[in-house]
Amino acid sequence: MFDDFGINAGYVEDLHNRWLQSPQSVEEGWREFFEQRLGAKTAIAPTAAAVIAKTTNGNGAVAYREAVRETVIAATELQSRVAQLLNAYRVRGHLFANVDPLGTATTGHPELELSNFGLREEDLDKTFSAAGMSGLPERATLRQIVEHLTETYCGSIGVEYTHIEESEPRLWLQEAMESTRNHALLKRAELVRILTKLTEAEIFEQFIHKNYVGARRFSLEGAESMIPMIDLLIEAAGQHGIEELVIGMAHRGRLNVLVNVMGKNVRQIFAAFDDKRPERFFGAGDVKYHLGYSSDVVTQAGRPIHISMAFNPSHLEWVNPVVEGRVRAKIDRRKRKSTMPLLIHGDAAFMGQGVVEETLNLSQLEGYSTGGTIHLVVNNQIGFTTVPADSRSTRYCTDVARMLRIPVFHVNGEDPEAVIQVTRLAIEFRARYKRDVVIDMYCYRKYGHNEGDEPRFTQPLMYALIDRKPTVREVYAQRLAAAGHVSREEADAIAQERRATLERALEEARQGDFHQMPEAMGGVWEPYKGGPDAGVPEVATSFPKADLLRALDAMTAVPPGFHPNPKACLLYTSPSPRDRQKS
Repeated sequence: MFDDFGINAGYVEDLHNRWLQSPQSVEEGWREFFEQRLGAKTAIAPTAAAVIAKTTNGNGAVAYREAVRETVIAATELQSRVAQLLNAYRVRGHLFANVDPLGTATTGHPELELSNFGLREEDLDKTFSAAGMSGLPERATLRQIVEHLTETYCGSIGVEYTHIEESEPRLWLQEAMESTRNHALLKRAELVRILTKLTEAEIFEQFIHKNYVGARRFSLEGAESMIPMIDLLIEAAGQHGIEELVIGMAHRGRLNVLVNVMGKNVRQIFAAFDDKRPERFFGAGDVKYHLGYSSDVVTQAGRPIHISMAFNPSHLEWVNPVVEGRVRAKIDRRKRKSTMPLLIHGDAAFMGQGVVEETLNLSQLEGYSTGGTIHLVVNNQIGFTTVPADSRSTRYCTDVARMLRIPVFHVNGEDPEAVIQVTRLAIEFRARYKRDVVIDMYCYRKYGHNEGDEPRFTQPLMYALIDRKPTVREVYAQRLAAAGHVSREEADAIAQERRATLERALEEARQGDFHQMPEAMGGVWEPYKGGPDAGVPEVATSFPKADLLRALDAMTAVPPGFHPNPKACLLYTSPSPRDRQKS
């Protein structure tokens, strides 16, 4: 019987074996076919010959072959439509993901409607091959397939990855996402750590806002998920052998990163706001949110990592090549790729400043590569006072990065666990393929460009939405409480402890002298001396003449068997440097 199906014989034989185990496990059309051809398992069915004779006036062989052909064609066509639907989710699913914390969650995806692929609602409970889809059994109903794809590609994460030309990284990322439905598998301790980091970020901003009214700090509020994201990035980087992380970023959220990621003494931050000794910095200072810093941290696994933040005097993306150059120098000096760059961008600056594209363009060149950069775009959905529709011609602020054929993750910043998931994928992808990765974290900016601006003058509708929103921490705390992971009382205790810590630090800062000049010229720079030229001792720069001549002879000697360019031969056939010196 199976030979009648030609190249589909194996497929039909598999269906037949499943029918023998359980008739209900195959679709109705195949169930009727096997019952008519071989006899029902639970009831006596008419023989195939009787059925064919009854319906074809005795021309049974012709009718049988025609029935087989039509059945196979129909099943193949239906399976191919499911394959088209699968591909559409992978390619276009990011367009329908719920990544905007200010937007209304989408419930329908017109482009992904079943009817667009020749499928109907009654097909939802039919079973199809799920080959090539991780996280599903070999066969699954269409309903299961759609739910799986929707959760993977249209939830809090939208991914652009099908433009990656090499099959290996593309298929690896596809399997990593689909096998988990793009959800991070987190233990309770990890959930508590995320909540703690969110709390530290939020309370820090609120504390400064209350105690230094009107002072510019370029608040991180609305994008607090950046703090647990970098915290997790450091942990994951340590697991992949990274010994040093170099960070480049603009001013928004910089103070928060310094305190809650790099461990800078918060008393120094408070002292800078109080600014009781301005004469100490006369002619040599800068605002607190431009300054760099470095520190050593130890991951939970006990791995030490040195973190450096580059100074950035308010030129936004111009810090990018500075960071990449520092990282490349460290790699060349150590002869191993144990240093990783992290660049934190603003959405408008990432698209608007040409130095971003120039830096991206260098990323895969032999003389400039740093083994892959993690790019985090803090997407406030506004640039100073300008919304995206008036500032760029592309859908995403990250579209310039597609030229590198690298993955771009769009993620809802109000879903910290989704942010953690894309961070894990990003660091793993970078470790495997030594290429850049972009995380586009959609969030919002609670205040104006700085705390002295009034954003409601230019964006009243956007800020009407923002004013009604609970904080990122509050949303996440409610989510954990509803799931039974962390009680409301535990979440409040974390916040109270952090407030008390900052209160003590503020009191100590105002009693002591914590406003010091920023540290510089440490580490490998320690032997060097800056300042006026007159204060620098003379250094001998002469070189022994005989050694110089030997070096020149070696440099101009043509190796045996090597045939230089004819014009270059003139240089080598001319008198040698030693002969010229003698003459």
